[in-house]
Amino acid sequence: MSWCPFAKKMELQPESDAQPAIRPTQFIVHSIVAPWTPERTYEYWRDSTNLESHFGLGYDGRLAQYIGTQTRADANAAANRRADGTGAISLESASNLQASDPWTGAQVETLIRLGVWVHQEHGIPLRLCRTADDPGFGYHRLFPAWNPDGHACPGNARVKQFREVVFPGIVARANGQPQPPKGVDDMPDYVNLGIAKPFTLKPGEWDSIEFTAEWSDTANQHADGGSVFVKGAARFTGSVSLRFNGLPVGDVVQVRMSEYEGGTHKINHPIHEVIGTPGDSFGVVPLTKRLGAGRGMRVRLLNQAAAPVTVSSAVLTALVFKES
Repeated sequence: MSWCPFAKKMELQPESDAQPAIRPTQFIVHSIVAPWTPERTYEYWRDSTNLESHFGLGYDGRLAQYIGTQTRADANAAANRRADGTGAISLESASNLQASDPWTGAQVETLIRLGVWVHQEHGIPLRLCRTADDPGFGYHRLFPAWNPDGHACPGNARVKQFREVVFPGIVARANGQPQPPKGVDDMPDYVNLGIAKPFTLKPGEWDSIEFTAEWSDTANQHADGGSVFVKGAARFTGSVSLRFNGLPVGDVVQVRMSEYEGGTHKINHPIHEVIGTPGDSFGVVPLTKRLGAGRGMRVRLLNQAAAPVTVSSAVLTALVFKES
């Protein structure tokens, strides 16, 4: 039974002792469709299902191992264990709730490191699997025998990364090239924030959105309940989706990004407008900028109606590319 030396050991029982042995010949990666830490993934497999993987990978690159790599895990359908005793090593990785985001730079680095380890530890050949039974590396949707439900795991963005960044990185490093492959330094962090409950926007005053719900913040950009969603030096791109209740038809809530140094306001960026419609009013505002070192970016709102307006929902999603 093999345990990866740089993974946190969190042994699942009774699976670790009760499930049959395998001879590992493949390494298959998954997205878990949740922004979970390795510890939360362990709790889910321990308490809620018996369809576990060998490894769990968090957004921050931390890795946990739940079952030895020479014991069957059950996330890969026909690849779990074949009649000849061969089987696949599997890894689940934190993702957003749609499994549509790319791996973070920290996740890419750990995937490459683990790929080299399984190659060296078990002799898994440095090639993409050519068939469902062929030894090598792959991702869950690569073959129907691994993925009988036909879902898109690990998602389009990660399949592209796997083919263009992760697998070439494994091959390069296993062959003695320690430099990260092209693109690793450009992997973005993922920020997904919201508000835990509605709040009131008074007329005539610019007010920063305080993001009190945090679903993902892989770069640790956002303080609990704070208004700053990204800190420089960085480039970022994304959007904030807004819903207002009580905005009169034809009246306007203005939306803009503003830069701060600590608590001091520095620069305003161009204004977008959400115009009142019958019923609730909705708007999606793009967020794309380069932010200098020492600066933090906020989203601010100005209610131009005569009466207070309720901000029912605010959901911010952004990819952040840190700069040195």
